[in-house]
Amino acid sequence: MMWNVSREELFTYITKIGVDAKLYDVETYSRVVIDEVIDVRATDIHFLPAADHYTLAYRVHGRLLNWKVLNRQLAERLISHFKYKSGMDIGERRKPQSASMIHETKQGTYSLRLSTLPTLERESLAIRILPHFSTKTLSFLSVLQHSERMLNKVSQLRRGLCLLSGPTGSGKSTTLYAIVEQILKQGGRSIITIEDPVERPIPTVIQVEVNRKSGLDFDAILRASLRHDPDVILIGEIRDEATASLAIRAALTGHLVLATVHANNCYSTILRMLDLGASQLDLKECCRLILSQRLVETRCPYCGDRCSPYCQRRRKMARAALFESLAGEKLMAAISEAVADSLKGFTKEAQKAWALGYLSTEEFARVVHEH
Repeated sequence: MMWNVSREELFTYITKIGVDAKLYDVETYSRVVIDEVIDVRATDIHFLPAADHYTLAYRVHGRLLNWKVLNRQLAERLISHFKYKSGMDIGERRKPQSASMIHETKQGTYSLRLSTLPTLERESLAIRILPHFSTKTLSFLSVLQHSERMLNKVSQLRRGLCLLSGPTGSGKSTTLYAIVEQILKQGGRSIITIEDPVERPIPTVIQVEVNRKSGLDFDAILRASLRHDPDVILIGEIRDEATASLAIRAALTGHLVLATVHANNCYSTILRMLDLGASQLDLKECCRLILSQRLVETRCPYCGDRCSPYCQRRRKMARAALFESLAGEKLMAAISEAVADSLKGFTKEAQKAWALGYLSTEEFARVVHEH
């Protein structure tokens, strides 16, 4: 069904008429929802249930913004439609479900990762938006130039273990994808990625998705990958002792292993690996670099310190990463001591970025406070 009206007019019309109008088209409206948030470069959409309505919110530049209020029937039909399109059980509302689907636009192809959660009121839906075409080059990842040089060095390593940590949504996957793209440009190496789920397809890279129902967890896939003649192995996340052990084994036997770990900073990453059964001796033998990253908002020269999410000029600026790193003698000493250090790595990086004018005073204060 084609609508010869703007998306905003369509939103207003359908929201007012509810579900009883003959012209109501949930397929069209669902596409409008996704297209609208893609236009403002949102990363997530949330259907938040209340007593008699739903609030539609999206996350842009790391901030969750309330967007639309939808009547209950319309929101529930939209949720059911997204569940159907992604292959979920539309009749199941008492258990959490997750799935993924593809969304095509004029700008390109997007992967949508959907997650439902039963609440006291009704079912909630969250959608993560992942563009297939937005793998960033290393030069666009970091605020400071020395971090770019450090990431380039990672792509040139031939063996060893490189670990990346940071909060959820801090851009770890984006960083790993950029490193993989840089390795591909150099040529001559076989790359296998183990992900949950695969976020973006990369030509000529063997990408394997975790599927626990079929017995394909990180551990099982990593074991099989070691027999597949890889040069580089990317592990989406080291979550258990078996995966940690195999990652170290792969690094010790001549592979370059890139992996994320759920930890707050570089020193916590070491403690996390030890907690997962890794020995200090093995870590000192194979670990080449530990990185931890945070996303920060860069200054907008047009809107000032706090840029509007609708600012058209800032589209290419948005956010970049600050990196804390451990390598060389400092890394070996940190592994030997196996204690959390008081060094404020992110604070020092934030001070440099603030002094150079990349960060506002408000954003600098936030980074220092959070760290």
